[in-house]
Amino acid sequence: MYFRTMIIEDEELSRKGLLNKLEKFDEIDVIDTADNGVTAVEKINSLKPDLIFLDIQMPGMNGFEVLQKIEHIPTVIFTTAYDEYALKAFETNSIDYLLKPIEDERLAKAIYKLKKFSPGESGKTDLNSGIVSLLNDLKNKQDKLTRIHIKIGDEVLFVNTSDVYFFRADNKYTVICTYDDEYIINDTLSSLEDKLPKNFVRVHRGFIINMDHLNKLKKWFGGKYVAVMKDKKKSDIPVSRNSKDKLFPE
Repeated sequence: MYFRTMIIEDEELSRKGLLNKLEKFDEIDVIDTADNGVTAVEKINSLKPDLIFLDIQMPGMNGFEVLQKIEHIPTVIFTTAYDEYALKAFETNSIDYLLKPIEDERLAKAIYKLKKFSPGESGKTDLNSGIVSLLNDLKNKQDKLTRIHIKIGDEVLFVNTSDVYFFRADNKYTVICTYDDEYIINDTLSSLEDKLPKNFVRVHRGFIINMDHLNKLKKWFGGKYVAVMKDKKKSDIPVSRNSKDKLFPE
């Protein structure tokens, strides 16, 4: 038995590295790759692969969002440096994951597990139902995001959402602003908005603020308002007319 396979990974070196490693396995037939979530959705629905290696952290559309948008559901092996909650979810639902950088021995174990759980349609059904279960579980917990992981070189930094003063959009990326530091993550502002606790409010198309760290509102030109935060810089955040009532109902 062999698996028609796609690799979905935005980093070129990681994508080529995994492709080279998979050439050692006769069971794996890599039919295509994708370097972003949008392209991945199109190719998965078109090519209908049996298996995908899916990076979770990608600009524009992350791995979970890809799974929510595809019509064809393949077996999934995640490639990730994700947090403890997600890893437990993968294990509970019999979905495998590979931590980067991917080791040869760990990849071999994942392929062995894939064959073990996919002897026929029943095995494939078990894996696919696990994916659906994971997605439903993540949707139910989206408003309880308590920490965010940030890749910095070979390290992963964890920042509690309670320590985030505001989020600022930066093209396809988002800047996390704490009291005196800034970090860039691959998620878009829109993808973060639905996952954050209720004390986070979208006050502008380019900003989400933590109400717990809001110092005051002040009037600006043309009847507009600016939110002044409690961070070290006392940052001024523009507030759109449609969002003003969320902060200052009259």
